[in-house]
Amino acid sequence: MRRSFLAFAAAALAAGTVVSSTPVASRADNGPSEVVVGAVLPLTGEESRVGTFYKAAYELATKEINDHGGLQLRQYGRKIPVKLIIYDDKTDPATSRNLYERLALQDHVDAMLGGYSTDLVQAQTVVPNQHGIPYVGGGGAASAIYKRGFKTIFSLLASIENLAYTECDFIEEMQAQKKLPKPLKMAVVYENTSHGQDFAKGLTARAKQKPQNFQIVMSEAFDLHGKDFTPLLQKVKAINANAFMSDAHLDDYITMQRQYAQVGLHHAYLTYGARGPEKSARDALGKSADYIVAAAWWNQAIPNAAVKAFDEKWAKAYPKLNAEWYAALPYETARTLYIAMTETGSVDKAKVVETLRHIDIRDTVLPGGHIRFEADGQINAPFVVTENLPDGKTVIVYPHAEKTGEAVLPVPGS
Repeated sequence: MRRSFLAFAAAALAAGTVVSSTPVASRADNGPSEVVVGAVLPLTGEESRVGTFYKAAYELATKEINDHGGLQLRQYGRKIPVKLIIYDDKTDPATSRNLYERLALQDHVDAMLGGYSTDLVQAQTVVPNQHGIPYVGGGGAASAIYKRGFKTIFSLLASIENLAYTECDFIEEMQAQKKLPKPLKMAVVYENTSHGQDFAKGLTARAKQKPQNFQIVMSEAFDLHGKDFTPLLQKVKAINANAFMSDAHLDDYITMQRQYAQVGLHHAYLTYGARGPEKSARDALGKSADYIVAAAWWNQAIPNAAVKAFDEKWAKAYPKLNAEWYAALPYETARTLYIAMTETGSVDKAKVVETLRHIDIRDTVLPGGHIRFEADGQINAPFVVTENLPDGKTVIVYPHAEKTGEAVLPVPGS
């Protein structure tokens, strides 16, 4: 089912029915009065900064649908508005799972949008699978989430293992240009989750495959949401490495990089996986965030008409929230679910799942512009590699199709 977002948007602008704001639990023969969609997000706790973006993105995508009458569902011959329910899991996996149970058993949702953070998503996705409810997420990238044989779970985040491979591809290009040493001696530190394990696994696999390019001289895990990484960083300082390869969530990235600078560490190559260009991090870290390389699922500098349109739309809706990947991905997540329901033409859960399994969407904001799910429900989309430069500038340095600037490597002063 190949469909572009542009075609979907055109259909959404067609004349619609009057929107009812009154919830009706019973469903007549002509369909429901509302399409009920639920999500559980970390709106408080350690991941609240990102959870706030997800909530805003889900609300923006839903508002766009409802402003034009709702979803056009052909089985009922009319447009039906979407009721979006969002709960706060307080960044707690058990609470997240329980609240998805509430969405399923008390709110009787027709579909679910995913949460954010690997441990939360891993816990919550048990629920839609158990109840046969379509679930589309954009906040859990660890491959372990999708290797459990679940049939109703879909994700727009490509795997962290592929993120590691992408960074290695970029490093090999830099080595060919004599900008980085060969082999690159890597100190690898990673969060003690399946997310972090995927990162380490990808780097280890590439080092075994190409020992002439990569050598791992340290590999150690750390706990999420840490306060003091100094002992770990002192171990890194004692190692003869010329690359610091860290996989960390946003709060840990900020804390670790601040302490990295305090310890006096310098490496020719410095990365925190998907983290790096976020405005909140650059505001907090100042110059110590310069020259950090990241491989992310999206960047607002991607030279793509759909990205530009989204960036303008987001800026108008949320002028105080800078468009980050954790704005674009949940927005596209909600859009993907709504396209699937429109393609299905009803709220039949099994049919919506089947539509998602075969959906093929073009003209999206993702790198490569394409949404299609693998057999396990996870997308296999490309990443963009960025580098932070002085004065708050960020450029895309890889791949060539998305490139907006040249990499400055090795890191000056290393």
